[in-house]
Amino acid sequence: MNADAINYYVDHPVEFAVDLIGVTPDDVQADIMRSVANNPRTTVRSGHGIGKSALESWLILWFLCTRPSPKIPCTAPTKHQLYDILWAEVAKWLNGSKLKTEIEWTYERVYMKGHPENWFAVPRTATKPDALQGFHAEHILYIIDEASGVPDKIFEPVLGALSTPDAKLLMCGNPTNLSGFFFDSHNRSRKLYNGFHVSSAQSPRVDAEFVRMIIEMYGEDSDVYRVRVAGEFPKQAADSFIALEWVEKCSKKSVVTKAEKVIDIGVDVARYGDDKSVICPLFDRRYQQRPEIYAHNDTMEIAGHIAAMVKRYSEKYKGVQIRVKIDCDGLGVGVYDRLREQGLPCILRECHFGGKGGRVRGDDPVEMANSTGLMWGMVRNMLKCGEIELFYDDEQIIQLSDRKYRINSNGEIELERKEEMKKRGLHSPDLADALALAVYEPLGGRFIDVYY
Repeated sequence: MNADAINYYVDHPVEFAVDLIGVTPDDVQADIMRSVANNPRTTVRSGHGIGKSALESWLILWFLCTRPSPKIPCTAPTKHQLYDILWAEVAKWLNGSKLKTEIEWTYERVYMKGHPENWFAVPRTATKPDALQGFHAEHILYIIDEASGVPDKIFEPVLGALSTPDAKLLMCGNPTNLSGFFFDSHNRSRKLYNGFHVSSAQSPRVDAEFVRMIIEMYGEDSDVYRVRVAGEFPKQAADSFIALEWVEKCSKKSVVTKAEKVIDIGVDVARYGDDKSVICPLFDRRYQQRPEIYAHNDTMEIAGHIAAMVKRYSEKYKGVQIRVKIDCDGLGVGVYDRLREQGLPCILRECHFGGKGGRVRGDDPVEMANSTGLMWGMVRNMLKCGEIELFYDDEQIIQLSDRKYRINSNGEIELERKEEMKKRGLHSPDLADALALAVYEPLGGRFIDVYY
C-alpha cells in the first residue's frame, strides 16, 4: 500500500476489510470495528455466532498494515479458543486477501515480512500469569477473546500499557461470569469503555433454528438462553439443570416391571462419609426399577450385590441383554475389576463422570463441559419429553431437581460440583448419578465393552 492509502485506512477499518481482505462486515461488526478505530477501549458482550472471531482477525490485519512497528498481543482462556479458532481465522482471511504477499502467518506469530521482531501479532494463552506482560509500543492493540473467562491478573499489565495515544483494547465474549474485569466493563466501569451488547437473535449470521432450539430446550428465562443467545450475564441465582416439574411428572408410584429387550444397571459406588452406593436398574431404557442403596464402601460387597442382581434378572428375563455401567473414577474401578473376574451373563461398561464432554445429541446447540453433563443431559432430555418413568422417591426427586449449572468461558454447560452441593446442605446425588449411568449411551458407541 502507498502512503495515501495507509493514511486513509488508518481510521477506516471497515473500508480496509472490504478493499483488501475482500469481506463485507455486517452492520454490527462494522460498528465494533469503527469503535476500535476511534476509542481506546471497546468491550463487546454477545450471544453465540455473531462473528466475533472474524472481526477480531480483520482488526489484527488492519492494525498490522496501517501502523509502523505495531504490537498486537492476543489472548483467550484456552489454547483451543486462541489457536484453533482465532489464530486459524487470521490465517483463513489472510490467505484469501491481497495482503498475503506482505504478511507472514506462523503458529507463533503473524508479522510484517522482514520485521518479525518488532511488527507483529502474537497469541498468548490466559493460563499464564505473564501472558500480556512486556509489550511496549507506540501502536499497540490488545485483543481479549472470550474475555469473561480471562482471570483479572491477566488484565493488570494491559492497564499500564494503555497510556500511549494509539494504545487500544478490544474485549469480546459471551457474558458468562458475574464478576471480574469483563463484567465490570459492562457495569461499574462502563463509563471507561465504548460498550456493545449484541443478541444472537438480532444477528444476520445466526441461524434462527439455533435460537429456536435453545428456547425449546432451555427456555427464554434460562441462563443458557441469556448467555448463548441474548448476550446477557447470568442471573444472580444459578438455574436448576433439571426442572422439578419434569421429575415429578415422570415419577410414578408404580412402573412397568417386565423387561423385553435390555436391562441397563447403573452403579454409583460411594467414596466416603455419608455417601451411598446405588445400583439402579432401568428396563428397556424407559422404566426405572427400585434402586438398591447401600451405606458402605466395601467394594467386594457391592460387587456381590450387583452379581446377584445380574443373575436374578438373567434367570427371570431370558434372552434380555443386561448391561452394567459402573463409574470407574473412584472406588468403582475395584467393583468393575471384581465383576470382570466372575464371568457374569452381562456386558460390563466402564464409565467416567470426569471424562470428555460434548453434545448430548448430534443436533444439540450447546456442548457439555464433561461427561457428567452428557449423562445428566440425557436424563434431562428424557424427563422433559416424558420418555422415562422413574420409581417414585422423594430423595431422588430432590437430587435430580436441585443440581445447578453454569455456562463456562467456552460457552459449555458445566454442572455444579458435588462439593458445592454439599456446601448448600445437599447430599451427594448418588441416586441421580446411578440413574444417569443407566441411561447413558454415548454418541458413536464409544463404550469399552467387556463381553462374557
